Amino acid sequence: MKNFTFLALQGPNGKPDDLARIAEKAVAVGGRLNVLHLGPVPLLPYALTPHPYGMPTIPDSWVEKRNTMARNLAEHQKETREYLLKQGLSGEVSTFCVEPSAFHDIVGLRSIFCDVGIVLDSLRSSKVTFDNIVYGLLFDGPGPAILNTEKNPKALSPDNVFIAWDSSVPAIRAVRAALPLLKEAKEVTIACLDADPSRYADGQSPGSDLATWLSHHGVNVTVQEYATGHDNVGGALQMRAKETTADLVVMGAYGRSRWNERFFGGTTETMIAQRDLPVLLAH
Repeated sequence: MKNFTFLALQGPNGKPDDLARIAEKAVAVGGRLNVLHLGPVPLLPYALTPHPYGMPTIPDSWVEKRNTMARNLAEHQKETREYLLKQGLSGEVSTFCVEPSAFHDIVGLRSIFCDVGIVLDSLRSSKVTFDNIVYGLLFDGPGPAILNTEKNPKALSPDNVFIAWDSSVPAIRAVRAALPLLKEAKEVTIACLDADPSRYADGQSPGSDLATWLSHHGVNVTVQEYATGHDNVGGALQMRAKETTADLVVMGAYGRSRWNERFFGGTTETMIAQRDLPVLLAH
């Protein structure tokens, strides 16, 4: 991760201390740290006066909420700039105070020239906001996205990494994005859940080609096949990752349509919603 540019996305109640592990990693690799303070505001309500030529009006209550959020974010921006200065880090600190749906495009654009986007837990207070931010990183930006880094001090310097492997394009993109971390790890497990040789690109030995490729990069890797049993794939993945004491889960995101997963559920939605395991996602 040498010279990486990290993008930390923080909610309106986030504190500089939440950035400590990211800042520590950025300093260690000679990187930069960009921070986005994001504040969702309610959808803009307006009403028309009864006059046929009446102009739309914006309620004073909405304006006050928006202004209060903007002042809060400005204060956090100042604190973060001072924090980065103390850490000896360079980087941009920006604020955005908009409706939740707008974060999708904003985050995607801001992530273009960053190596990894880290979504902090302070954004989970609004599910709509959180989801739009993750979607922005995965679909409108280069990715990857990392969630739940606060849950494990080793999330950004993992000793043990668990790869959820299904031979899909999103999965290999996630592995490639995580390669600098995999090289530093002491142990990497390639997990094939309910392996079906006819479905996997590497035939009768699912995960073997990936293991060979990673081994050439100096990664200490083992391949494991697991049966999900009566659990869904997302639940089984979490259980197996915890059994291997994984510091980080690496997986492809949205192998199926995101709307399909949104309405009917799926592994990606399960792993985004869970808050126990740090997870690196790429689409």
